[in-house]
Amino acid sequence: MNIKKFSAFISLTVFVSMMVGIFFTICALAETKEKVTLQFWHTYSLAEIKVLTEQVERYMKQNPNVTIKLTNIPYEQRATMIINAIKGGAPPDLYRGDMPMQFEIARLDAAYFLEDYLKTNDPQILTDVPDNIWRMCQYNGHIIAIPEDFFVPVIYYNKDLFAKAGLGEFPTTWDGLLEAAKKLYRPSEGRFGVEWMQWGDGPYWSLGALLLSNGGGIIKNGTVVVDSKNNVETLNFIKKLYRYTPPGMSTFSYDDWDKTFYLGRVGIQFGNGSWSIGNYRELAPNLNYGIAPYNIIGPSGTEMKVPGHGVCYYMVMSKTKHPELAASIIDWLVNSENHLEWCKKLWHTPVRKSTFKEPFFDDPRFDAFKFELERAYAEFTGDIATVFNPLIADIYRKTFWDIVEGGVPTEDALRDAAIEMQGVLKKLGVR
Repeated sequence: MNIKKFSAFISLTVFVSMMVGIFFTICALAETKEKVTLQFWHTYSLAEIKVLTEQVERYMKQNPNVTIKLTNIPYEQRATMIINAIKGGAPPDLYRGDMPMQFEIARLDAAYFLEDYLKTNDPQILTDVPDNIWRMCQYNGHIIAIPEDFFVPVIYYNKDLFAKAGLGEFPTTWDGLLEAAKKLYRPSEGRFGVEWMQWGDGPYWSLGALLLSNGGGIIKNGTVVVDSKNNVETLNFIKKLYRYTPPGMSTFSYDDWDKTFYLGRVGIQFGNGSWSIGNYRELAPNLNYGIAPYNIIGPSGTEMKVPGHGVCYYMVMSKTKHPELAASIIDWLVNSENHLEWCKKLWHTPVRKSTFKEPFFDDPRFDAFKFELERAYAEFTGDIATVFNPLIADIYRKTFWDIVEGGVPTEDALRDAAIEMQGVLKKLGVR
């Protein structure tokens, strides 16, 4: 080939390459400008829906080619609607849910893995959110969800009733807690010492910190430990606390439990969360209360721990046609600005450590949440979490009330519960 022909060949090659590049650039631009509609299912309350809608509408205004259709999953369908949609081949593009559904979704291979997106587009969030929270958003080594809220149980206490009973700061020992419950107990005056949740996983959510901080638990590393000597000691202590509870507490609904506290009928309420700060401003503006962490280490324990299965999260479904766009939307929803707005408007506990540094969270009522945030123990993760609600929870709740209210010997009841839980795990193939 002579020089002229070679030069012409090179020029033609360059020209063709340029045209190919321009073609793909035009295609990319066309795809970017394409009208896209995404289905977004969520499990939010009315107050949360209001804030989510505001944020989504703001996003769509900034991105007019994207339409996001929000669908609220009714409370009674939280554990079934998304799973049925996945199994039926018609899941949404985006999903916001509650623990432990993220793991069930991942088990069905329906979760889009987010680690590559985050490492490339938002590496800061990987360190801004504590590791213990990320563990509740991972499955088999992959990030399957991005957290929005993290609910840890705390202890609300009535300061006026404490003062009337001659009590000062919230107790930090078992003996001190029992003595406080006894002093607050005035049934002839319609006032009682302590209360906790009874429905669903309520007994564990409310009092699981006493188990964990006394060296016990329910399942550790896939092994059932509910019948440990530490748990026997803890449940026997809870039986003593039960003497100072309101009558009929084992049948309380959420409203019963909530009203009993904010109407001033009980001095100590186990298991409330940050959501009630905003609620009580409306429902009981004159209520003089404090919020304490579960900083109570049992006689057989070595460190304070609190149940940490209250994460709420966003997910991208693996079947979506627009995974990168969907991932960018949830990343936008949890960016520093929107996350701060979300937590301030709803009085929710931030998952970002940087958000907790904002002046709004200098309110002393948030101190307990800051204290517990990195101490929350993710006992139920991965495959274990998928059976915690409702199977393992049902066994534990029944056993709990058999011991505390029914008078069944503690060791016998926990031993039977361990056998039943092991059977559940074996049947489900969880190791």
